[in-house]
Amino acid sequence: MPPAAETTLLSTLPARAMLGRLLAVRVALLAVWAAGSAWLHWGMGVAMPVVPIGATLALMGGFTLATAWRLRQDLPATQMEFLAHLFVDLTAFAVLGYFSGGATNPFVSLMLVPVVIAAISLRPRWVWLLAAVAGGYYALLLFVYQPLAVADPVAATGMHLGGMWFNFLVSAGLIAFFVTRMHAALRARDRELADLRERQLRDERIVALGTQAALAAHELATPLATIQTTAHELATEFANDPDIGEDCRLLERQAQACKGILTRLAARAQEAPPDPAQPLGVWLAGVAEHWQVLRPDAQLTLESPRDTRAFAAPDGLEQALLNVLNNAADVSPGEISLRTQTADETLVIEVADRGPGFTPEQKARAGRVLFSSKAGRGWGVGLALTHATLERLGGRLTLTERAGGGTCVHLSLPWNPTP
Repeated sequence: MPPAAETTLLSTLPARAMLGRLLAVRVALLAVWAAGSAWLHWGMGVAMPVVPIGATLALMGGFTLATAWRLRQDLPATQMEFLAHLFVDLTAFAVLGYFSGGATNPFVSLMLVPVVIAAISLRPRWVWLLAAVAGGYYALLLFVYQPLAVADPVAATGMHLGGMWFNFLVSAGLIAFFVTRMHAALRARDRELADLRERQLRDERIVALGTQAALAAHELATPLATIQTTAHELATEFANDPDIGEDCRLLERQAQACKGILTRLAARAQEAPPDPAQPLGVWLAGVAEHWQVLRPDAQLTLESPRDTRAFAAPDGLEQALLNVLNNAADVSPGEISLRTQTADETLVIEVADRGPGFTPEQKARAGRVLFSSKAGRGWGVGLALTHATLERLGGRLTLTERAGGGTCVHLSLPWNPTP
């Protein structure tokens, strides 16, 4: 059998979590066995070997406390450790069965619980080993045990049938508890793996896009310099013409802005030192001014932040904010709002527009996959790049409805401002 075929729940779930669930099952089984023994001895008048049964339960109680202490330690767990715990539980049930009627005790079938747990948790060879041990214990209890002293055969039959019914309820409940919790944890792990695969796919596309962008930036440097020089010459030549001269100056500023983008890209590639810290309002105003040069057709309302503490913008945050502003300008160039909120060492940058907004499906996909809601415009990478940047910085991107219509994009990230 190939290794992939032997994959079990324990290979995809934390073993520490498995031990925690096993601990809960063990406590319940010990409580049931202690209650049943007490009921028989003091309630039904059946003489039980209280001392050995109590000693066994006390030992298992100590083992349970040791397990609880072990789970509080930051130590890894393995399948062999989990198997050892199941062996201890199985042996304890066999010993308790020996002192309480052996195979005639209806609770002897509780030895199946560790086997069932192993079947959904361990590799097949360990499951078969544990099943063989359980079968050996059961066979031994057929011949070697201390019988229960029940004088009335009719009462003994009734007690046995009642015990079988109660044992069935307990076994079914415990198995259902363990299996459902296991499957819930497995589904949660599957969701985490699906999200991880989605992020990896998105990051691979972003890396590929970044490689192409670096190549394009290298090739664009020369034509941009030519465009800037030509625009400057045309602006000088048509300085007296208000229409053509202004258009040439706009073209020159746009080419200069593009050159600045390429310069910053090259600086990041050379691992240049991070930008110095400055007041949050100054940094935000600089980003807004730079963006207005790129999008002179848009009308941006900037609300100056009240927090004046120094802010060192992490690498990539400015570009992430520019991506969101560009998306807002594409759908609502006439009314865009930019403001910030700070609370509990968290910085939230809000960009609001008056566009048509996003559908629930688009909100769920925004930033996770490459898509564009603007037919014929954009490649759909702006939000994906912004989402990836914020994830790298320990933040997140969320979309909400803007009062009065439109969308509000929230860029949240942790920050440690300098007083």
